[in-house]
Amino acid sequence: MIYKEQKGKLMGERKSHESDLKERIGLMDKIASKHKIELSLTQTQASTGIETQQTYATTSRVSLGGNTTFTAGDTTVDTAHMTVSAEDMEVFEKALKTKEEDLRDGLQNFKDKSREEEDEVQNILNDLTGKQRHVEADREKLMKQQREAKRELQNITSQSSSRSRLHKNDIDDAKRAAARYARERDEANQDPRIKSIPLEISKISERMRSIQVELEEDKTTLSQLRRCSDISNEISMLERQKEGDVEGLKDTISDNSFLLQKFDAYPTLRGDNYVNTIETLADNVRIKHENTREESDRASEELAQLQQTIGEKSALLSHNKRSLETLKAREAALCADDRGVQKIRRVINAVRNFEHQQLDTGVTVVQNDMEPQKLLEHLTERIGEYSAEDTPESIARTMKKLKKMSKVKGSGGQILDIICPCCQRSMDTNEVMMFDATMESLSDPIRSELIQTDQASVGKNRSALRNYETWRKIVSQSMPDYLDHTRITNEVNDLEVSVSNGEDELKPMQDELSAAKDKADELQNDASELRQLLDVVNRLRDDANRIAEKTRQVASKRDELSVMAPSAEGRDLKSMEMDFDAKNNEKDELMRKNTKLNKDLTSLNHRIMTLGSQATKAEQQAKELEAKHKQYQEAAERKKELNESIANCIEEDKKLQEQEVPIRQKIRAKQSDRQRMRTVAAEEEIRLNRLINEFSNDVQSLNSLTERIDRYLESNNEEEIEKLDSSLADVASSTREKENALKEMVPELQALQKKVSDQERHKKTIQDNIKLIKALDNVKKLRDELSVLEEELENLQGSNALNDDYASAMSSKKRHMEEKHRCEGRRLGYKDQQRNLKRKLLTPEYKDIDERHRVKMIEYETTMIAVTDLDKYHNALDKALLRYHGMKIEDINKIIRELWTLTYKGRDINNIALVSGAESSGGTKAARSYNYRVVMTKGNTQLDMRGRCSAGQRVLASIVIRLALAETFCLNCGVMALDEPTTNLDYENKRGLAVALAQIIANRAAQHNFQLVCITHDEEFVSMMKNELSTHTGFDMPEKYFQVSREEGPDGKHYSKINAIDWDEI
Repeated sequence: MIYKEQKGKLMGERKSHESDLKERIGLMDKIASKHKIELSLTQTQASTGIETQQTYATTSRVSLGGNTTFTAGDTTVDTAHMTVSAEDMEVFEKALKTKEEDLRDGLQNFKDKSREEEDEVQNILNDLTGKQRHVEADREKLMKQQREAKRELQNITSQSSSRSRLHKNDIDDAKRAAARYARERDEANQDPRIKSIPLEISKISERMRSIQVELEEDKTTLSQLRRCSDISNEISMLERQKEGDVEGLKDTISDNSFLLQKFDAYPTLRGDNYVNTIETLADNVRIKHENTREESDRASEELAQLQQTIGEKSALLSHNKRSLETLKAREAALCADDRGVQKIRRVINAVRNFEHQQLDTGVTVVQNDMEPQKLLEHLTERIGEYSAEDTPESIARTMKKLKKMSKVKGSGGQILDIICPCCQRSMDTNEVMMFDATMESLSDPIRSELIQTDQASVGKNRSALRNYETWRKIVSQSMPDYLDHTRITNEVNDLEVSVSNGEDELKPMQDELSAAKDKADELQNDASELRQLLDVVNRLRDDANRIAEKTRQVASKRDELSVMAPSAEGRDLKSMEMDFDAKNNEKDELMRKNTKLNKDLTSLNHRIMTLGSQATKAEQQAKELEAKHKQYQEAAERKKELNESIANCIEEDKKLQEQEVPIRQKIRAKQSDRQRMRTVAAEEEIRLNRLINEFSNDVQSLNSLTERIDRYLESNNEEEIEKLDSSLADVASSTREKENALKEMVPELQALQKKVSDQERHKKTIQDNIKLIKALDNVKKLRDELSVLEEELENLQGSNALNDDYASAMSSKKRHMEEKHRCEGRRLGYKDQQRNLKRKLLTPEYKDIDERHRVKMIEYETTMIAVTDLDKYHNALDKALLRYHGMKIEDINKIIRELWTLTYKGRDINNIALVSGAESSGGTKAARSYNYRVVMTKGNTQLDMRGRCSAGQRVLASIVIRLALAETFCLNCGVMALDEPTTNLDYENKRGLAVALAQIIANRAAQHNFQLVCITHDEEFVSMMKNELSTHTGFDMPEKYFQVSREEGPDGKHYSKINAIDWDEI
């Protein structure tokens, strides 16, 4: 086999080599014809016979330009059967190399030529582009000059529009006003009162200084007299207060005599020294209070400890009662018809009924109170019994196995003998035929008595098997519910006992708690009364100290009064006070005269100053108007110059555009030529590159074929093939000899196998005889032992009692075994329950449940704290919002009052105001709303404006409120829009609205983003606005206002048109 494989491999390589030769000649022919290369080949034709191998060759030189045929001698040969010599290949490779160099030189020459042509076009294009850029630079310079001139013109125009137009008459009016103000100022400076008023002020001041000296002297004497009078009054008042304090002290002791006598602390007062007696009383009461308070604290601690114990026991008892109710509810749920407990009971009844009907004895081991574990064991045992029944298929398989066991096979797999599968005895031909017939009849479902007998009970057994499997499945699935029910029942019993014990323990503790409460209340009452008494004693001590202090003050005051002796020159306190008052009145009258003169002098100076500032301002304004008029004339001249410059720039730009057009046309033409040249050159370059790549690929393919052919020629495969042919012939001859020798040895081998088989059967028979003899000897020995034991049994006394003991022991053993099985079942149930609980604890729902519970409790507590804090913050914010609303409403009402007074000219409404009220809906804090209403005031009476005002008053009120809201809330948004604000307003109210708007504009003119947009059809109102705005200073008047109208267009449609109208045209 190895030689054949090697030969096949070598023959494949030979065929591949011949294919490569043909392919190389074809490829060379293809390259020669495609790329026009001369190809010279040497023809060699080979002819091979079938039985012999003979080769003859005809050689000639041919030149091919393609795959053609030619004639050599009398034979026509196709180019596909030619071979290529090494000389031919060398010549062809040189031709290929020369061709490749020619192609690459042609490509490089084409690239150089294309680059030169493109450079020439690019030079022309660069010249044209330079000219275009020069023209564009000139145009850009003109455009820049034009933009600068327009920008300067726009600035001049905007500056002119921002200033009102000045006339020569305005300047003359300003100069005349300045001269008038200067004349009035000079007249005010010549007023004679300016010199007389300071002299009068000087005389009054001198008199006031002399009166002040006399007042200071009288004031000192009067102070001494008043001091003596005050001391006498203080002595009398202190004595009256002392008497009152003594009476109060005695009254306090009398009012609290019950407490003082209860605690044996009633004081005895002697003489005026009450301090020592009260101090002793205070010390005794304080000591008794401290002792009683300590006893009360100890009783309170004992009471708290007892209450804590009772609380814990009560909480535990309540928890046990709640757990008991929960477990009873779960127990009732587990006993429902669709749960496992009832299912197991129904299965027990079904099994009992089934076994009563199916079993021959009519007795079943299944009891009504049977444990589910024992029931599972019983069902499993029954399923095993019914599963062990034979089926026809199993009987047929058994017959096949017996037939297979009867065949004795050799090492090669051939059948050597047929034996009995039971006794291993050899069978002759007749016995083999009978054995086969018997096996076939037993395997045939129709003829086999064994199968027919078994089929009679197959249906019944399968039905019972299905029933037992169904019951076992139900019991297995219901086992968790049964175990939970058993566990819950035990827990309910334990909890009932625990609840009963807890109630028994709690009752005496509650009695003890009642007694402790009474004792603690009594001590607490005593401590409270002593605390009250201590407060009373402290008040008594304060009263005693106050009485002693007042006694000391009276003595001190009397000593001080005896020492003081004021000098009043025979005048008493009353006459001194009358003189002092008269001098003060004179001084006040002089001060009023002085003040009036100062006011008159200040008024004169202020008038002079005002007239001076007005004159200065008028002169400055006249100069400014004259300077503005001069600037306006200069700006007009500059605008004219700029317009001429812009016109010149436009003319120059048109000339440059005319020069630029032919240059652009030439550039586009040259760019088109350059692009066309690039496209043609790229296409030609791609064609030459593709030709070179195809040539290189063909050469590479030819080189690859040549390398494969050379490798085959160097491998000596032909010699290997001849050697393999010789080796295959030798192997075939040796194989035939071995097969002949093997055929001669077959009869001898069969005889030896039969002899070995006979010896095995003889050996087995001898071994069976030995086993039989040993078994007979063993039976004899056992019979002798049995007879000896029977004799000993007859000799024993009390055998009946022993039998009874034996029966009793067996019964006890059986009972203990049953108990063991029950315990084992419960243990397995508890283990299953334990495993289930452990699995539940490992599930994501219960994993790390303690830690998660702790975290959630922390989150709950922190959330509640946060809710409390947020409630506080909400209340504080709500109060702040209410205050903010009140403040803003006050600001708005203040502005409304000012604007209403300024705009409304009627006398029926003094003022209007906004009134807000906070209302809560649904009782929730988040749903609070604020309702505002407008009220009008006349005197001290307020009424709602709704339904009580005219249309004009309503419009004016809405405008005033809008303006007030804008002033309050929209300081950063400077746009204010009014649409038809004068609707339903009379002349006076329109004028008042114009005054108010003008004042708002004047006040907010400094705001950089303020704008007022007013839309109206009322030209009278526009005129009022103009007049009012002209009276204010500090801002520039708008030059124009905008008039919107509708005009019909050429297409018959109406269009809106906006015109800017000068204020002077109104």
